[in-house]
Amino acid sequence: EEAAILRTWEDWPEKVKSQNIDSASFYWADDAMLLAQGQPTMKGKDQIKQLMKFMQKVPGFKMTWDKQPTDIQISPDGQMAYLFAKNELIRADSTGKEIKVVNQALQIWKKDEDGNWKVAVVVMYPKMAIQSMFH
Repeated sequence: EEAAILRTWEDWPEKVKSQNIDSASFYWADDAMLLAQGQPTMKGKDQIKQLMKFMQKVPGFKMTWDKQPTDIQISPDGQMAYLFAKNELIRADSTGKEIKVVNQALQIWKKDEDGNWKVAVVVMYPKMAIQSMFH
């Protein structure tokens, strides 16, 4: 099962590059949720697709993920999994200078009725040392 998730992980950026929202959202479950710090929770593939459409219009916007997740754990019944990974969000400010945010993420995956792996939940949070809050 881990190999199947990794194949999906490797294929997803290619679908995103197509700039086709339906293709780019293929690996999201219909009832998926996206949680990111300071943002309202996105519920359902349709809301996530709206976010993707918005991001396509942001000047200089790019999102990249680690080549591979740092850890994947599969449930004993093989129907769910979770993984950890990092992503970078980049956009241009009003002067054209790049602004970059590095996030850590927890993703929960589940199999759909056809046995294909889909992302059910993504929780993203900025990569920041907790110690920095106390200095």
